[in-house]
Amino acid sequence: MTDGQLWLDPSRAQRGGADLALAGEAVTARRAAEGGEIEVASAARPWGRDDIGAAFERSYRGFEQTLLRAWTGVGNRLTELGTDVVHAVDASVQTDRASASRFDRAADQR
Repeated sequence: MTDGQLWLDPSRAQRGGADLALAGEAVTARRAAEGGEIEVASAARPWGRDDIGAAFERSYRGFEQTLLRAWTGVGNRLTELGTDVVHAVDASVQTDRASASRFDRAADQR
């Protein structure tokens, strides 16, 4: 922003939004693959089922679920944000074109 004006390169902003959405999809895919492996491995309780293993399980499981839930959320939010950026750029460009058209018509009526 300079002098109260905002300059937007629509193509660049749309590419940035699309890239952000793709990054979100990559995070989501990684969560599905590697997070799924974590879930499968921990379901086998490799730390054992004795008293020490049970104590570890009680502490570990909540952290695992929180981490995996956050990982899922980050991927989803990045994808949504990227999509929203693309839509916002489209809306800004359409608004700018419509305003320019109205301005041109108003100027022609003088």
